[in-house]
Amino acid sequence: MNRLFAFIMFFMAMTISAAAQMVGGDIFLQGTKVEVGVNHCGAYGSQGAAPVGYHPTNVELGFVADWESDGWETGTPDYCGDYFVPGTPEEGWQVQIGSSTWVNSNQNCSPDDVPGDLIDYTYAGGIYTSVWQGNISSEDMSITQITTLPEDALYFVTRILLCNDGDTPLEDVYYMRNLDPDNDQPWSFDFTTYNEIVYQPPVDDNALVTSEGLTYGCFLGLGARDTNARVAYGNFFTGDGTPEEVWTGTGGYSGSGSSTADEANSISFYVPVINPGECKCVAFAYILNIDDLEEALEATVTYNLTANGEPVASGDTVIACNPGESVELSVVGADDYEWTWSPADILDTDIGSTVIANPTETITITALGVGGFCGDASVSITLLIDEDEFADAGPDDEICIGSSTTLNGDGGDFESGFLWSPATGLSDPTIANPEASPTTTTTYTLITTDIYGCPETDAMTLTVHPLPDVDAGPDQEFCVDGVIVLDASGAVDYEWSPAVGLSDPGIADPECTVDENTTYTVTGTDANGCVNTDDVFISVNYLPDVDAIASPYTIDVFLGETSTLDVLTGGISFVWSPPTGLSDPNSQNPVVSGIPDTIVYTVTVTDINGCVSTDTVQVNAIGELVVGLPTAFSPNGDGYNDFYAPVLDGSGDLEYFAIYNRWGQLVFESNTATLGWDGMFNGKEAELGSYVVYARARTSLDEQREYSGYFTLVR
Repeated sequence: MNRLFAFIMFFMAMTISAAAQMVGGDIFLQGTKVEVGVNHCGAYGSQGAAPVGYHPTNVELGFVADWESDGWETGTPDYCGDYFVPGTPEEGWQVQIGSSTWVNSNQNCSPDDVPGDLIDYTYAGGIYTSVWQGNISSEDMSITQITTLPEDALYFVTRILLCNDGDTPLEDVYYMRNLDPDNDQPWSFDFTTYNEIVYQPPVDDNALVTSEGLTYGCFLGLGARDTNARVAYGNFFTGDGTPEEVWTGTGGYSGSGSSTADEANSISFYVPVINPGECKCVAFAYILNIDDLEEALEATVTYNLTANGEPVASGDTVIACNPGESVELSVVGADDYEWTWSPADILDTDIGSTVIANPTETITITALGVGGFCGDASVSITLLIDEDEFADAGPDDEICIGSSTTLNGDGGDFESGFLWSPATGLSDPTIANPEASPTTTTTYTLITTDIYGCPETDAMTLTVHPLPDVDAGPDQEFCVDGVIVLDASGAVDYEWSPAVGLSDPGIADPECTVDENTTYTVTGTDANGCVNTDDVFISVNYLPDVDAIASPYTIDVFLGETSTLDVLTGGISFVWSPPTGLSDPNSQNPVVSGIPDTIVYTVTVTDINGCVSTDTVQVNAIGELVVGLPTAFSPNGDGYNDFYAPVLDGSGDLEYFAIYNRWGQLVFESNTATLGWDGMFNGKEAELGSYVVYARARTSLDEQREYSGYFTLVR
């Protein structure tokens, strides 16, 4: 109780008004519009009768309100309340530490688990105040309840100070307030109210549950401006559920929506830990007119510690990511305190509710507050200098456009998050090793976050090279068996595919002798290792099919005759060689005449594609007709000279020849030189000896000639 000694002495020194007085074991507070009774276990609802001049609807007093501010004897009803004293009165509170609970409740203080008593009542500055103190000895927790009633307000505020007087932390601490609102009952005899959750953290900054009487609409709100508070409706007695169940809206309590029933309204506060020597203060208001709602909720604000605008608990550790980094520390909702901070040498000021610290090493900051309504206060925060930040974006790299690489980010041993920026071209900017495939040169910045949430950055540049402008050259055509040169450009190294028909597929300009149409692909690699391809189409033209002939059907040219040469082909250009005897050596079908001797003509043909082919034809020159008469023959079957016939040479034909023996007998005749005499006569071998031959021939000029002579038949 020592921490409140100065506070209590201050109030004891104030002038005591008859409107704040202790009668028996109860304290009564009387404002102009609200009257409240407080009993010895800290519940609202006197055990004894209210003093003269108060307005209880029964003998005892919970709280009543001139809700319309029109006087206690005016209106319908004259005033609202008593709010919970009629019937089975129920207003009380409960503390929970871990799984253990303690309950003080109702006019009769039954149950009364937390021993304590009312120690003071005062009036100062237009505010009526009562103080109740008690303790839970098994937990070394002292509890102070301060009830304040602004003289002209339609609400009153209750502040609860929970102090850890022991040596070990008190964890998972809850404080709950509970009442059964019977708003209209003393006037309408109806215990039923319409109950609604109006605000509920964490969605809202306020916690508020309201009740309205069904007949006259008398209003009651129970709420706080505290995100650690939760409100609920449900159950009835203070001990029907636990503070944790109120906070979670379970065990018969509802934390949302509305109901119409004779049931309780509750508010519960959660304090994760109260360290040894530390106090936690919570506050709530009973609000008796909706018009005073905002003022009443603001009056419940107690102090909370923040670091850089974020709520923290006293004793917590706050991370400063770098030595000398500014950290703003504030005690919020503590305007009635005078705060002194230490150590002062790292602070911009050592007084006030807000300071800025610039620590260069890990250090604990302490703030002492005096003069506050919740008693003197001490809060501390440890500022930890984080030295674990680390970021390595990896070495600069380069790729070819259209390809990718893996970034090699590293956040060190205490990394808890990665973020690459920009995210353009990355498979996942939130991992250490994303695949990167940007289309332009990009500098990527890696932001790592360590386990304390502190960032570090590093950057790498990924250079994107364009692909080489590989050119395989224009499409080409050539004649089969010919040679062309391919010509690639735009790169440093080349590889042609397919390799068939190429002198060297690994150079820019190989010779090509392919014998069919082919599409070649050249793969070019530049100095950066970037690769591109291009195609070229090679069209192969086949040689013309040349067939040189002479007409008519012989290639023999007799004296005075001509022959026409011709080429059976699709060529467009012709050259005959030699030109001797030709009417036009550049004609497809020149006429041959007057050649002195046999000539072999070569014709060179060029087709529409420029392909060249050749063929030859031999033209025989036939001279003056000569008929030869052999002088002997030997038809003995040895294959030599077994037949006798005239021999022709030159320009003419044999028309007839005949053979006679020495007696003038005709032994053989024929009209062709191809059928000679075989030496037989009348079926027998003719006699050996001399014979006469007669021959008649006609020249190519249609001249008839006759020949005769002798020959000898031998065997």
